Amino acid sequence: EDYIIECIAENDIDIAIFSEYEKIDFKSIENKLGKMYMRISGVQADKKVSLLAKKTLNVTVVQQQHRYTLYSVKTGVNDYILTAVHLEDRRNFATADRNATIQRLVGDIERTEALLCCGNTIVIGDFNANPYDEELISKYTFNAVLFKSVIEKGEFTNPNTIKRKRFYNPILHYISEDTGMYGSFYYDQGHMTSYWHCLDQMLVRKSLINSVTDIKYLKKINSRELIGEMGPNKEISDHLPLVVCLQEV
Repeated sequence: EDYIIECIAENDIDIAIFSEYEKIDFKSIENKLGKMYMRISGVQADKKVSLLAKKTLNVTVVQQQHRYTLYSVKTGVNDYILTAVHLEDRRNFATADRNATIQRLVGDIERTEALLCCGNTIVIGDFNANPYDEELISKYTFNAVLFKSVIEKGEFTNPNTIKRKRFYNPILHYISEDTGMYGSFYYDQGHMTSYWHCLDQMLVRKSLINSVTDIKYLKKINSRELIGEMGPNKEISDHLPLVVCLQEV
């Protein structure tokens, strides 16, 4: 809880999303943050994701599933559909399992966009897939492009046959050795397979592609190191926190 509280305060977080949060005492966090934040829960108990939001925001649960939750977020400037995800892990599930969940999720997003007449959609969380993996880029899953120029030229794939709306994935713009932005999860199973994965990402619809101003994986919270010998310190978390800044226009 101390790391979470410091992270929220240091980065002036408006909305904090959690995956695999079973040991987190949200009431303690709310109290220590001066009760400026509130946990947003659905009718049923939260499954794989949960969310804390500033009380100045109007955040409600639209739909809750085992691997994802759709929220309506009203800031006073814009309305958004925020989808928090924690897809099936790569160790115990196949790509096909994640693809099946994503197909259901995308269908739920499209229905919610139509229902709420809102296209400002954000998908964020642990995708358990990398930016170039099928789960992200296939037109039958998220249909996420990695370059603004692609989605600016066309919001849909196959516009003359089966229209599939695209997402934009900005993560490649921010990954760099110069800044130490490698990824959020480090997999080490011998020297042949030691490398960083970008499993924690964010996708946005075309209307928000110019709103993303910064994305970073935190290696420190204040002066507290989150890195162990090489990858994330698993005594804290096996993933690094992802912080995303969106400028409202």
